[in-house]
Amino acid sequence: MIRIAARRSRHGTRGSQRITSQAENPATDQPRRRLSAEQRRASILNAANEVFGDRGYEHVRIDDIATAAGISKALIYEHFRSKSELYIELMNHAAAELGTSLVTAAGSPDVSGSGRLEGAAFAMFDFVDKRSDSFHMFVRDVTDPEIGAQQDALRNGFVSAMADIMELEPLEKREGFDRVQTEQLAEMVVAGAYALAEWALRNPATDRRELAAMMCNFMWLGLGRLQDGERWDFSARSEEGD
Repeated sequence: MIRIAARRSRHGTRGSQRITSQAENPATDQPRRRLSAEQRRASILNAANEVFGDRGYEHVRIDDIATAAGISKALIYEHFRSKSELYIELMNHAAAELGTSLVTAAGSPDVSGSGRLEGAAFAMFDFVDKRSDSFHMFVRDVTDPEIGAQQDALRNGFVSAMADIMELEPLEKREGFDRVQTEQLAEMVVAGAYALAEWALRNPATDRRELAAMMCNFMWLGLGRLQDGERWDFSARSEEGD
């Protein structure tokens, strides 16, 4: 089973993400009804996502989120123990969405190796294009160690999911590769995707299809030759070093 690890966004409005609440936009001619706990939690997450998207993590206080949500700070603490817990939950929502998109695009047994990479690359950069604030959560430097640990856990989850996708390839296409080596390849794919996505955040006018094509051009020329059985031989260099 392909999973993204999770525990219980930044600049520009096009990347904002909303957590759906059934209580939004009540009719003006009806009395305001009390939100359920689930709906209130969703409304807090929506407000937090917008505030974090505008100011980042370090410059936001719980009071700012309470003001944006139109509630008291005490009510927020009924649902979340801390600002970091709020941030982590938003990060996990985003990771689950991205993970589902990657698996849907690249996890079909009917797709070829190059097709898997193409599907994963487009899903990745489509997410960065539409959820730029959310992707910032995965990569931005935050001093809170709990958030840093969760960023690492989510990245490891993406690596594991990518390795699972690679192992959907026929055995003859991955002959000689055990799980550790597959995860090494997956780590390089994820690291490359992260790096190019960060570049895209700094250059938001770049088309996501161009980014996906660049990733495939760079990676598949190597991965495709590996599938054809080619291997880099370091034996001569090792002998020279001895």
